[in-house]
Amino acid sequence: MKKGIAIIATICFATLSFGQYEGILPFENQNGYFKIFYKGAFQQLEYQKVKSFQSGDNIVGYVDNKGDLKVFSNGKSANLAPLQNGYIVSDNFLVMNVGNVVSAWSQGKGITLTNFGDKYIATDSLVVFEDTQRNAINVYYNGQIIPLYAVIGDLNLPKNVGDNTILYNSVGMYYVFYHGKSFELDSWQEGVQYDCGRDIVAFNDPVSYTFAIFENGQFMDLDSFHAKEFKCGIQCVTFVDNNGNLQYYSHGEKKTLSNFSPDYWEAKDYMVAWGENTYFNVWDGKNKIQAATYKPEKWIIKNNVVAFKNQMGGVSCVINGEVVSLYTGPILDFDVRGSSVIISLPNFTFLVYYNGKKYNS
Repeated sequence: MKKGIAIIATICFATLSFGQYEGILPFENQNGYFKIFYKGAFQQLEYQKVKSFQSGDNIVGYVDNKGDLKVFSNGKSANLAPLQNGYIVSDNFLVMNVGNVVSAWSQGKGITLTNFGDKYIATDSLVVFEDTQRNAINVYYNGQIIPLYAVIGDLNLPKNVGDNTILYNSVGMYYVFYHGKSFELDSWQEGVQYDCGRDIVAFNDPVSYTFAIFENGQFMDLDSFHAKEFKCGIQCVTFVDNNGNLQYYSHGEKKTLSNFSPDYWEAKDYMVAWGENTYFNVWDGKNKIQAATYKPEKWIIKNNVVAFKNQMGGVSCVINGEVVSLYTGPILDFDVRGSSVIISLPNFTFLVYYNGKKYNS
């Protein structure tokens, strides 16, 4: 495998542009009605309690009181199946199986993936699924079903699937699936530590002992030693290097977020949150923000938002480089969809923070 050497330190950092993620926020009110908050307004989907629901940024799937599976996306609802064995929802896909028939719904359209299915995974841009007739793994990407690999013996899904990337092993050879094509990585006898994100895959190379990435169709070393921990996001990777420094790489440049071993850290999409001494810090891809002087009891990272439980028992968030106090009283729970935060209050009402404004149900 041919790899270049990445720049180890940089002074300037790439300018990233983050848009407003609309998001669909589902909830049940005190009467058991199933509602959503979508594009600045509350809408009611069901007048009876639903049996289950799942949601991503742009799609909501739910089983109504009669057991029918329904979907809400692009501002419309649709009935999918009166009977189903299971379903999962990602930011853009609803995937379900009725018996051995596995189908996907996205952008207002449905497609049958296989009549011989079993297990499946859905992410932002991919659906990976088993075809038990051929004993093969296929991927649905960009409107096409693409064969990934077939095996003799036990059939297993890839262990890690990113938004639009997969690192998989076929007959002892490792490959990266990216933009509809498979790129040969290397042949290793032992397992490899890796993580897949959007447009990027990171791994500890067991041969050269470097920390490497796959980006833009090429492999390159990011650090001269294995990373202790790492996590891929949207065109970026966060990692703790051999010296314990917290590093962030994106668009060809690397930045040190902390020169001290973080007490804890988490990364997702564009964002990184970590503890340093008593401080709760956030990196939003552009700026380092000191979000709190304590470790929050709970936090959620999604897209360009880090929402966390504040010391008053309410919720604050980091968005657009600022810390915003959303609610200071006690809460039941909170979640993030798109760039919006939904807070469940003890009086069984809901508060939504959307596009800089607060909305009450």
